[in-house]
Amino acid sequence: MTAAPGARRTHLPGINPSASFFRPSRPSFSRPSSSSSQPDEHPYDSDSFPLKRLHPLDEDDDHPPFRPTSKSSSVSSPSPVPSTFNPTPPPLPLNSIVATDPLTHRPIRRYAQHPSRNRFFLRGRLLTSGDTPWAFAAALCIVFGIAGAFFSSTAVWWWHNEGPGGIVLVVIAAYLSLVTIVSMLVTAFSDPGILPRGLDVDPPYQQVESGDGTRAPMPRILKVRADHVRVKYCTTCRTYRPPRSTHCKLCDNCIDDCDHHCQWVNNCVGRRNYTSFFTLLLGAATTLIIVIISSALHLFFLTQRNDIDFRKAVSHGQGTGSAVAFCLSIAVIWPVGALLTYHMRLLLLNITTIEQIRNQALKTLVAGPAPPNPFSHGSWRRNIVAVLCRPRGYSWLDPTGVVLEDRREVNPGMTMGMDVV
Repeated sequence: MTAAPGARRTHLPGINPSASFFRPSRPSFSRPSSSSSQPDEHPYDSDSFPLKRLHPLDEDDDHPPFRPTSKSSSVSSPSPVPSTFNPTPPPLPLNSIVATDPLTHRPIRRYAQHPSRNRFFLRGRLLTSGDTPWAFAAALCIVFGIAGAFFSSTAVWWWHNEGPGGIVLVVIAAYLSLVTIVSMLVTAFSDPGILPRGLDVDPPYQQVESGDGTRAPMPRILKVRADHVRVKYCTTCRTYRPPRSTHCKLCDNCIDDCDHHCQWVNNCVGRRNYTSFFTLLLGAATTLIIVIISSALHLFFLTQRNDIDFRKAVSHGQGTGSAVAFCLSIAVIWPVGALLTYHMRLLLLNITTIEQIRNQALKTLVAGPAPPNPFSHGSWRRNIVAVLCRPRGYSWLDPTGVVLEDRREVNPGMTMGMDVV
């Protein structure tokens, strides 16, 4: 409906004509100034006062309705008001409270409560076996003794007297010595592949008791390629060991892909440190060969060029170091070379030391060929790649993890029920 030309539209009292749907205004109420003023037909009651919204089609001559166009400015949103509310994270549940040391008030790490014979250093990042460390200390003394005798005498002579060839020889010997020492330390202080405990706390038991009157947990049969492998239950770790895993009595742990326990590094050799162990053997054997040959040539050149006998060459300042390095290397290369040859054979066949010993024991008990190896990849090249180039895997000790304790109280109803029973 439109108004007639020249006529003015009257609005209800309290409605501002300039208000619109996008710009609503509050009704303005005014009280009469005197009692002589005539009352309106509608009292100013906020509960019963009728309000009429202007319809967009109701046009007014003086106040046309608002029609947004492309040229009109957009409606601006109010600026955000900065909030002073600071949300705090919810507290941890009572069954996930971080356990703290009552003396230091520091969180207790998981490795500190690991039930084994290992010794931990640097907050669990380094570990070694709980066995006696004297063999490892003796091996370190021999390694550093040979390196010190060689680089203090033989390497100095080759560097200053044999030109570029001597410099190259010293650089190669230094690199191989560094690789040997680093590989030895990594093998000795790294996690060999300790498996977690308590994964199968309630295993199934056999119905028939054994001869001593005890029941053993039932083994599990796993399929590995075309063969089946029987895995046993470890009563100490309370879990089923994966294939090729063994419980080490010296470390009191189940080791994944356990090869053997080496007293010369005072640690087990397993999945996570076998590559560094083989690198140790290969680097040590190669370094010993270089030391033996270069020391012997040094003593030979001293006797030929200086026209002196062997005794005077050995008593000479540089000749003494070469003689010590030569004798120590000759004494060490035989066991190191034999161990390297043995592990090269195991690597080509993809079997561990424990498996090889068991196969030899089986041959003495059962006549005939040994059973086929289900873990072999069919080729010595594939076996080398599978063993030396495999990932180290995850360390289940988690040295950065903390111990969580359960502080929930016992349900009184359950306590009463137990007392009644």
